[in-house]
Amino acid sequence: MTAHLVSMIQMSSINKLNFASVKKNYDRDGFVILRNLLDLRALSELRDRALSAADELLDGNNDESAYKNIIKSLDKRDPWFNHQLAQGSHVSLMKYLLNGEIEGVSAAWFDRPDGSPHGISPHVDVIGSYREPDAGATIWFALDQAQIENGCLYYLRGSHKNKYPINTFISGIDTQSKDAVAAELKPGDAVIHSALTIHWSCGNESGHPRRAISYFYWKTGIQDKM
Repeated sequence: MTAHLVSMIQMSSINKLNFASVKKNYDRDGFVILRNLLDLRALSELRDRALSAADELLDGNNDESAYKNIIKSLDKRDPWFNHQLAQGSHVSLMKYLLNGEIEGVSAAWFDRPDGSPHGISPHVDVIGSYREPDAGATIWFALDQAQIENGCLYYLRGSHKNKYPINTFISGIDTQSKDAVAAELKPGDAVIHSALTIHWSCGNESGHPRRAISYFYWKTGIQDKM
C-alpha cells in the first residue's frame, strides 16, 4: 500500500467518534451529520483529487441535463478513489451503521454550480424487493460550505422507517414540514444517510459553488436480491 493511498486514512478523525452515539442518531433520524471529520490536510487532498478528476471528466461534456454535474464511478477511473471506497477510514463506521459487511458501489462527484436553477426532487436511493432496513448508505463529504442558499441537502427526518410507493422519486412530500432538515455543512464535515431516507436539494443562486464527494455502499448480500 503506497503512502499516497493511505495518507487520507491517517488524517481523518473517524477514530475519535463514539460509534454507538453516531448510530443512535442515524437509526433514529435516518441520517447523521459529522462535524470536522476531515482535518485541513485530508480535506485539501480530497478536494485536489476531486477537482482534478472532475475537470478531466467534465471537459467537453455537452450534456445539458439537470444532472450533468454528477459524476459516478470515480472509483473505476482513479485508483485513489477506488482505495478510499474500499478501505477509507470511514468504512469501519459504515459497517457499524449497516450492522455488518458492506460492498462499495460508487465514489461520486456532486456539484451544484452557482447559477444552477435546478435541484433534485425528494427521492430515495433504493427501490424494489431489496428495499429493507440496512440496505445501504451514503457518506457525503463537503468540499465547500453547503448552505440553504447554495443548494445543501435536505432530509426528511424519520422517513427511513416509513413505507412509500416503490419509486425512486417520491411525490407528495411536504418539504416545509417540521421534519425537513437542512444539512448545512462546512468543508470537511460529512453527512451519512440511509438509502431509505428521503432527501432532496434546491438550486444555487448564491454566488458560491457546492461541491462534494460521496461514497455509496450496499449491505453485503443485498445485490443478490436485485
